Amino acid sequence: MIDTTPYSHCECRRMGNTYPVCQSDLMLEEEGKKVRLTLRAGEEAKALVLDGCVFTDNDTKCDAMYLFKGNSRKVVALVELKGVSDIAHAFTQLAYTRKHRPEYQRLKEALDYSGPGVAMERAFIVSNGMLSKPERERLENQCGIRVNEILYSEPSSKVPDLRDWL
Repeated sequence: MIDTTPYSHCECRRMGNTYPVCQSDLMLEEEGKKVRLTLRAGEEAKALVLDGCVFTDNDTKCDAMYLFKGNSRKVVALVELKGVSDIAHAFTQLAYTRKHRPEYQRLKEALDYSGPGVAMERAFIVSNGMLSKPERERLENQCGIRVNEILYSEPSSKVPDLRDWL
C-alpha cells in the first residue's frame, strides 16, 4: 500500500475531488493540459496535488505528483502542466520541488519504505508547446534535472498516459 500520510487529503479521488487539477483518481488537468496514468493488474498508484495542497506557500513548486508501485518497481513522477509560453519555467519548478522541498522527500521515502527497492524519480512537463532538443538540453543542464518527456496535450488531442514512460 502507498502511504501518503500526512498528505492523504491531497490525493486525487475517483469522485468528489475538491482540487480543480484532479479530473479523477489518476487523471490531472489544468487549462486544457491533461495527463493520466493507467494501471495493470497488481499495480497501484496515487496522484497528489502539490500546488495548493501539499505546498501552500508561495515558493516554487510543480503542480502534482504520481506515486506508482508495481511489478518490482516504484516510481515518483513529478508533473508540471504548462502553457506554450512558459515551458522553460517548468524546468525550474520541477527541479526546485525535487531538490528543495522536504515534503517531496518524505513522500518519496514513504514509497521507498513500502517494499523492496528504491523509487525511481521521473519528471514530466505536459504542454501544448515543444522545445528544440538543444533548448531542452540547455534547460536540463541549467536547472540540474532531466525531464523524461515533454508530453503534448491540448483539448482536441489524445490524453497522454505516463505508463508509456514509466
